[in-house]
Amino acid sequence: MTATPTRSVPRYIFSGHAIGGAAHFRRLEGATGLNHLIPTQAASVLPPTGGLSQGSASGYIYRVDQPRPRTLFSIGKAASSAAGRCLDDNKYETEVQVDLETVEVVEKLRIGLVRMHMLSTFTMGTPEPVVTTSGSRIESVWLGKVEVKIDLDDEPLSGCGTQAQLAALYRGKDAAYRQKYAWRFATPAGAAEIAGHGPHYRCSVVRGIELVGPEAEKHAMSVDGYTITWKGFGKIIFGELHVKGNDRQLTMVRLAMGSDAGGSGSAGSGQSNGVVTGG
Repeated sequence: MTATPTRSVPRYIFSGHAIGGAAHFRRLEGATGLNHLIPTQAASVLPPTGGLSQGSASGYIYRVDQPRPRTLFSIGKAASSAAGRCLDDNKYETEVQVDLETVEVVEKLRIGLVRMHMLSTFTMGTPEPVVTTSGSRIESVWLGKVEVKIDLDDEPLSGCGTQAQLAALYRGKDAAYRQKYAWRFATPAGAAEIAGHGPHYRCSVVRGIELVGPEAEKHAMSVDGYTITWKGFGKIIFGELHVKGNDRQLTMVRLAMGSDAGGSGSAGSGQSNGVVTGG
């Protein structure tokens, strides 16, 4: 007797995480080969079955004594959450969120407020998820005595349900927009199609950056799209999105330090990438 195959029932597998802050320092002034791993602050990771994961941190400070005493990284307050919800038999939500207050790095960079929020909704029978947000924020950013004013626009985030969605969003813009804002999509000015970077697309929720402060200090800084290069510190990348397939990762502040302190770091990041399986 031949067994009758069991019919596979579609199942949604949740995937998402939210991270408050993290950093890794490999060089401090003349000292190289270091391995200062800053413990991830306020991390939340969603189980495949959904549910709720939350993380928090407050008053965190990471200090070193060599080659001289100083604070490498500190966070005043941080909270993160990753939630996976089944609204009915065929609608699923993945929501990731981070709220940070007072982030300081190597006693040079200070950020008063960071907020990241991303909600992905997938309905069985539809080809793609839909991404929405209640808003992103980066406020009170100081590079020494220079204030960084950041103009945010969440439209690219709402178009990053999939790579195809993001490509369609960019393609649907008129020539004037593509000439003015192609840099937001890491694409040459005026190009009719969004540029690929390896297997993924890259874009930003930043629409503009303004430096306000003493001219003598601003001379050490340059703005290129959504990135600031600061001599004596390195690069600060704001509101960066990476999209591959239906995987989307948003990092509100990413650090590529390369001067007296060399290493990497981030503040306010989240990812989601749910999939449907056969059972």
